[in-house]
Amino acid sequence: MSYRVFARKYRPQTFEDVIGQEHITRTLQNAIRESRVAQAYMFVGPRGIGKTSTARILAKALNCEEGPTANPCGKCGSCQEITEGRSLDVLEIDGASNNGVENIRDLRENAAYSPAKGPYKIYLIDEVHMLSTGAFNALLKTLEEPPEHVKFIFATTEAQKVPATITSRCQRFDLRRIPTDAIASHLGTIARSEKVSLEAAAGEAIARAAEGGLRDAESMLDQAVAFCGDSITEEGVMSIFGFTSRQSVSGLVGFILAHDVAAALRTIEEQAEAGKDLSRLLGDVTAHVRDLLVKGVSSDAPARREQFLMLLDHFAEAEQRMRWAPDKKLQFDVAVIKAIHLLGQASLDDVLEALTALRSGEIPPPRIAPASKTAVVPAPSRDVAESRKNPAPEENPAPTGAGSVEATPAVEPRPQTTNSPTVQAREEEAIDVSVAWDKIASGYSKSLIYRWLSGGIFQGAEDGIVRVALPPSSKEGMESLIGESGRKEAEGKLTEVLGKKVKLHLVVGDVPEPETVTEDEPEIEEPEKASEPPPPPANPADDFKNDPLIRKALEIFAAEIQTT
Repeated sequence: MSYRVFARKYRPQTFEDVIGQEHITRTLQNAIRESRVAQAYMFVGPRGIGKTSTARILAKALNCEEGPTANPCGKCGSCQEITEGRSLDVLEIDGASNNGVENIRDLRENAAYSPAKGPYKIYLIDEVHMLSTGAFNALLKTLEEPPEHVKFIFATTEAQKVPATITSRCQRFDLRRIPTDAIASHLGTIARSEKVSLEAAAGEAIARAAEGGLRDAESMLDQAVAFCGDSITEEGVMSIFGFTSRQSVSGLVGFILAHDVAAALRTIEEQAEAGKDLSRLLGDVTAHVRDLLVKGVSSDAPARREQFLMLLDHFAEAEQRMRWAPDKKLQFDVAVIKAIHLLGQASLDDVLEALTALRSGEIPPPRIAPASKTAVVPAPSRDVAESRKNPAPEENPAPTGAGSVEATPAVEPRPQTTNSPTVQAREEEAIDVSVAWDKIASGYSKSLIYRWLSGGIFQGAEDGIVRVALPPSSKEGMESLIGESGRKEAEGKLTEVLGKKVKLHLVVGDVPEPETVTEDEPEIEEPEKASEPPPPPANPADDFKNDPLIRKALEIFAAEIQTT
C-alpha cells in the first residue's frame, strides 16, 4: 500500500473526531436526530480547520445505511464510498475549476434524477466563492427550492465574496481556528500512533506555527518525522522550519524596550546567520508585544500600554513592507532601529502631564532616555511668551493659587489708595474669585479642559462678572474643547464655590484690567513726557527658555529647544 500523509491518514471520520468545532458538530447532530436537516449548508473558515471533512461527515451521516444518523458507522458500503470519494450520490465539485454557467446547468439537470443508492443526492461545492456571477444566478432557483432528495453543502474561505442571495438560502456555520494546545495534543496522539518520540516543546512549536490550522500542523509533523526520524526534538523543529526559540524572541523584545540598539541588531544578525525565517521572527516579535499588552491591560500603566500599541502599529507596517522586500534583514534592522527611536520620543501627553504636575507643585521623576533622543519643543509666539512672564509681587493685582499660571496683566493697574472702601471691597472680591478660579480649574483633574482653563490669566472681578484671559494659543482649544457649554459649566462651578451667582467672561488675547478709578478718587493726570523711541522688542524664545517651568520640563525629558 502506498504511503499516506498524516493529513489524509488522520482525517476525521466522525463528528467526535473533529477537533475544536464542537459548536458545529453538536448542532448538526441534533438537527439529524430531530429530522431538521436544511436543504443547504455553508461552512466558512480559514484553510485546514475541517470544512471539507465536516461536510463529508455530514454526507455520511445522511446517507449511512443505518441512518440518517448522528453517528455514521463508517463501515457500510455507503460510508466507505464517501470516505474514498467514489460515491455516486455524493458529488464533490471544485468551485475554482467548475465555475461556469454550463457547469451549474449540468448540476441542475442531474439534480432532478433520484439518488443511485442512498436517500439523498448531495452536492458538495468546495471554494464556492470562485463561481462566476452567472453561475450563482443559475444556482439560485434550485438552491431555494431543490428536490426533496437533494442537499447542498458549500465550503469557502472567503464568505464575503459569496452573494447575499446565496448566503441567505443556506444555514451558515463559521469554523474557528483550532487552539494551540488542542493542536499540540492531537500531534502527540499521532506521534504515539506512529511510534515516534515527540518532545512537548517541539509539538508546541509546530502548533504555534500552524496558527490554528490543523492540516498545516499535521503536514509539518510529517516533514519533521522525515527530517528527525523517530525522535523529534525542539532543536530539530527549529532547524528544519527556521523557527526562533521563544527565549530569543523574548530577549529581542527586551532589548527593544531597553533601547539597546546594538544588542537588538546583534540578535537579528545571529538569527539571520543561523538561517532563521526573518519574516516569521518579526511576526513572533509582534505576537510577543501583543502578549505583553494583553497582560498589562489591567495594570495601572497607561503610558506603557501606549508604547505597546505604538510598537504593534509600527511592526504591522514593517511586516507589510518586509513581505515584498528583497533584503528582509535590512528591513528588519530599520524597523527595530525606528521602534527604539519611537520609544525614546517624548509624546505630547508626556510633556503636558509633566507641565501639569510642575504647575501643581509636584516634581515628576526624570525621564530616562537614550542620549541620542531629543525632544523638540517649539518656541512660542510673542503673545504666549509675554503671558508666561513672572511679574513682580507689587504688580500683581491678586494672588494666584497653586493651580494657575502667573502672568503679567494685559494693562498695569493705575496707582490707587488702599484706604478706599470701594477699592478694598474689589480687592477682597478679586482674591476670593482668584482662589475660586484655581479651585475649579484643578477640579477638572487632568483632562484636556483642565489644561486650557489652568492656563487662564485671572483679570479681575466686578459686579458679579469674572474676566479671565487665555493666551492666543488657546483659541482653538477654547472653541473646540471649552465652547459655550464648557464656559457655562465652569461658570456653574464658580457660582458653587463662591456661593453667589457670577458670570464668566473668557477672552482670548489681551484683556484690559477693569477700571479702578472711583468717584471719591478722581483720576490724576500725568504731565506729558517727551516722546521716546520704543525699546527694542524682546525675543519671545529667550523668555520661553528662561521660564522656570519650561526649564524644569527640559530637565525631566532630557530635551532641548529647537527654533526654526
